[in-house]
Amino acid sequence: MSTQRDWKPGDRAYINAESIAAWRRGNPDKQLTLDLLLEICDETYLTDADLRDANLRDANLSGAYLTGANLTSAYLTGADLTYADLWGADLRDADLSDANLSYADLWDADLRGADLRDANLSDANLSGADLTGANLTGANLAGADWNGLQITGLPSGQIVLTPTPDGWMLRVGCWVGAIDRLRATIAQDHGWPEAEGDEITRRRPGLEAALALIDAHIELHPNVANELKTKWERGKSDE
Repeated sequence: MSTQRDWKPGDRAYINAESIAAWRRGNPDKQLTLDLLLEICDETYLTDADLRDANLRDANLSGAYLTGANLTSAYLTGADLTYADLWGADLRDADLSDANLSYADLWDADLRGADLRDANLSDANLSGADLTGANLTGANLAGADWNGLQITGLPSGQIVLTPTPDGWMLRVGCWVGAIDRLRATIAQDHGWPEAEGDEITRRRPGLEAALALIDAHIELHPNVANELKTKWERGKSDE
């Protein structure tokens, strides 16, 4: 999906993107790190920057302009991205575990396969984002704009229902699968992941209640997944 903005050669975002590109051309076998990034440019203005595979663990990128930045497979574990502008950023397979993304703008961001375990996404804007295959285990999604559903406090672990261009993605603890598959599993007394005997009996009522809530949620948002599919198919055709 194209997110290119009309940056001019005098703009800091343009200068930074060009500086990073020049460094990459001169150092094709080196990994970009936070220290190097600080040497190359002002890391606050990183619109359209090529940050693929960069090691930005624990980086302070609060409020940074990362619009349209390429952060595929970047290491952002524990990074502070509060209020960061990640509109249309490419975060495929990025490691964002334990990152603080509260109030971040991830509108139309590509988060396919991203590791968001224990990330703070409270009040983040995830509208239009592609979360296909993303791991949201333990993530804080309170107040996030994303049309999904998060249920906590059940014996089976956190439940996250996420709209994606491929349909609704369901995660229960470490289990990932289709809603009907979960429905079939909890109706039987064997074949449960990480539960058997009395533990199945203990977990079943909570999961049955969760499924009823999931069904109601999807009924309230009948077109979300199809709208995402249309958006991302159109975006790919524009590339």
